[in-house]
Amino acid sequence: MDRSKASGFSTVRSGFVFTLLSILFLSGCAQFLGADQGLSPEDEPYLFDRWDPNFHLAQPCADVTEERLAELGLMRLPDETGIPDREGLDSCSFDTEDGGMVIMSGGAYKLAAVTRRWLTLDYSPKESKHPALAYKQDGSDDSCNIAAETPRGTVEVHFKPSFEVDLSEPEQCAQAENYFDLLIGEKLNEYRKN
Repeated sequence: MDRSKASGFSTVRSGFVFTLLSILFLSGCAQFLGADQGLSPEDEPYLFDRWDPNFHLAQPCADVTEERLAELGLMRLPDETGIPDREGLDSCSFDTEDGGMVIMSGGAYKLAAVTRRWLTLDYSPKESKHPALAYKQDGSDDSCNIAAETPRGTVEVHFKPSFEVDLSEPEQCAQAENYFDLLIGEKLNEYRKN
């Protein structure tokens, strides 16, 4: 991969992580990423209580094997954002064989936090994922996120096509959902069983 693509994807991953962190902060939960206390009442519609001893964050990045990534033609990227994953957020990114990018995450936030801050799309993920939705950061964003809420947090996959590929929004979301199925797939049911 040439340096301009690598730089572009580093920017995309940084933007996605910033998006997730923004959800947490803009949901009225600046204490989320470091305070040792429970949720305040105003946070409850938007966040899972990571201080609850019965809450165990879904960690799709830890659950996907290197063998599975090789089967799918995905290469795990090192974390170059400088923002370490913290308790309450687990994320990882991958290059696709055709120059696209996939970012997968599990976070201790609810879909209400996503709909409060970002642009939900007119794309409905398969009913088996519900409650779920498709969203992007704003109208100029040329990627799609598929997010599904579970008792163990929200798991999601972000897909950004190669710079050489021109996909419509529904096509981007279909690709994001396909990667969601391939990477998270049956684990979604495990996450829902808590």
